[in-house]
Amino acid sequence: MMKKLFFALLTVVSLAACNHDPVFHGLTQQEKEEYAQSIMGEYPGRYSIVYTDVQTSQLNRENINDVTFSVSSLTEHTVIFNNFPIRLLARVVEDAELSQALSTLPNMGLTGSYAFLKESEDGQVGWTLDMHPIVLSLTYGGQQHDIVLHFRNLYTSIYLDKGRIQGGTAFEQGRQLSLGLTDIYDGDRLLQSFNDDWQEGSPELLAVFRFGL
Repeated sequence: MMKKLFFALLTVVSLAACNHDPVFHGLTQQEKEEYAQSIMGEYPGRYSIVYTDVQTSQLNRENINDVTFSVSSLTEHTVIFNNFPIRLLARVVEDAELSQALSTLPNMGLTGSYAFLKESEDGQVGWTLDMHPIVLSLTYGGQQHDIVLHFRNLYTSIYLDKGRIQGGTAFEQGRQLSLGLTDIYDGDRLLQSFNDDWQEGSPELLAVFRFGL
């Protein structure tokens, strides 16, 4: 129920279905470099973040406008979700002291690595990203803690139109990328894991970056 409600709220953009199975071929290094050069840049957009509060078990949504998503060259193959409101994690963590420490943090960039995968016969190019762990040095409870946050890309891959890539408009207005909070560690010790199935009342956090103003 919760999962259905979440996706109804976020209105996930779906790809048009094909009436036949596409044929894919591998990309050459030159193609990857050319595609990366075309998509490199900083893109304006906004966050829609949905979470269930650990204290109230209520579903909440917060929209953050005027943020950006950055894509580097193929050499660095880095993406950055800029100005992410990390303070919202305070609403879903079970440890009260950690929650307080997180609530005071400023917005920060979430980084990841991207890769081109393959191209279909109809000109769709596979592209994917993997998020890097976020390491925070926080002091609470009279001790210093190395808190590690794990997010994952909720799409295994997305397909970008080859013509739009070459035209520099691969991430057109309305396209979106989604992230889910999966685990929180204190050093090597697991503090809290988050389900993928959005069980009713369980603390979860999912974020969507929507391209365009």
